[in-house]
Formats: sequence, C-alpha cells, structure tokens
Amino acid sequence: MNLQYVKGSYMDEIMFENRPVLFSLEGLPEGNDEEAVRYSKQIWEWILEYRVRVIAHAPLIANFKNKKWREDGEPEVTSEEIRGYLERINSVYVQYQGGFDIFFDTNDVFHEHSIVVSMGKNFMFKGFKLL
Repeated sequence: MNLQYVKGSYMDEIMFENRPVLFSLEGLPEGNDEEAVRYSKQIWEWILEYRVRVIAHAPLIANFKNKKWREDGEPEVTSEEIRGYLERINSVYVQYQGGFDIFFDTNDVFHEHSIVVSMGKNFMFKGFKLL
C-alpha cells in the first residue's frame, strides 16, 4: 500500500482486478505512516479473504432486487449477475480501531445506489445496506 495523508485521512487507490478501489483510513493522526499501512493491510487482507461470504449472498440480493426494486418492464436480475457486481469493490472506508464499510459497484442494479457491507470493530458483521 502507498497511503498518503490527505485532509485528515490516509488514502490510497488500490488496483484490484484491473479496477481502482479507493481506500480511506480515518482516525489516525498524520505521522503514523507505519501504523496506517499495517492496519490498512490487515483490513484489506481480511476483505479479500472473506469476500466470498459476501458473494454467497447473491441469491438473496437478486431476490430483493426482483421483488422490491425492479421497475415495470425491467427484466429480472439473476444471482449470477449479482455475483458479478459483488466482485467489484468500489471503495473501502475504515475508521481506525473501529469498523469499516465496503462499497460494491451495484449502481446499475439499484439505480445509482451501492451495496455496502458494514463491519464493526474486531471484524463483527453489522449488516448490508443500500447507499
């Protein structure tokens, strides 16, 4: 990681599967570069290791989309299509010694809303939401 301190946050753009992912870490003062890198790597490695758990929810998300978000005349979305979207991480927002949010590129499916997975302190799952 090549984190830079910008306006109160450590930030980096990580290339993941040929797409940029904005990574932001807040809550750590400037001058703590080594700790910022260590902590950010820990979070990023956890995300990569456990992203299959998020992808496993594709059938539930497809069902939610088809029953609650599908507009008249719009074709139903498949679990496989949702899996593809859940493989595309847009950004990660981390609060130092707190939780973090993972934003997925689902704008096309949910009309400019992203699916966000929220994790609490110590990697405790808090929930899914649309933002």
